[in-house]
Amino acid sequence: MGRQSLVKARIRDPKKREAWARKLFPLFMERGIQGVSMDEMAAALGKSKATVYKHFESQKDIIAVAIAQKLEDLRYFQAILEDAEKGYTDRYILAVASISRHLGDVSTLFLSDLKQVYPELWEMINGFKLFALSVLKHFYEEGIAAGVFEAIDTDILVLSDELFFDVLTNPEFLTRKDINLRFAFESYFRMRFNGILKR
Repeated sequence: MGRQSLVKARIRDPKKREAWARKLFPLFMERGIQGVSMDEMAAALGKSKATVYKHFESQKDIIAVAIAQKLEDLRYFQAILEDAEKGYTDRYILAVASISRHLGDVSTLFLSDLKQVYPELWEMINGFKLFALSVLKHFYEEGIAAGVFEAIDTDILVLSDELFFDVLTNPEFLTRKDINLRFAFESYFRMRFNGILKR
């Protein structure tokens, strides 16, 4: 009954929702989704649970906002790749560095919980993956046309990236190999950029 009155009084302040979700993000990364209760989230924000419910419907709502923010941070790589003021090599290196920086605080525990607890929110990550692949394909095509990249079929290049992204977003693989998201990402794109032969 008390919950109904909270729903009626819910406030949709985007800035506050984003600020609170960003503040809670490290807690989810450290303890996973299942390891954090609404009481603990309220305590971390220094608010009452009732106040938190005025801005969010549920834990799932908070997680959705946090994921949207992280994906928006990651999306910046597109602007870097499309910056015609810089050369293709520099753009590639800077884009990889940008994504790597934003992946640095994403834990495999969080990914594992997300896939298990909120599979519908996992689709946000799949949507970003498809977006990233389309951006990369366009970049490869431009680089090949400019004579900077080897003339490799871009569908093959993108397929390679897609297979890697599928593994990258597989928390079971990362846990089994005892590697984090950032290390895996940096290793793949270092290999992609430099090849495997010593120079």
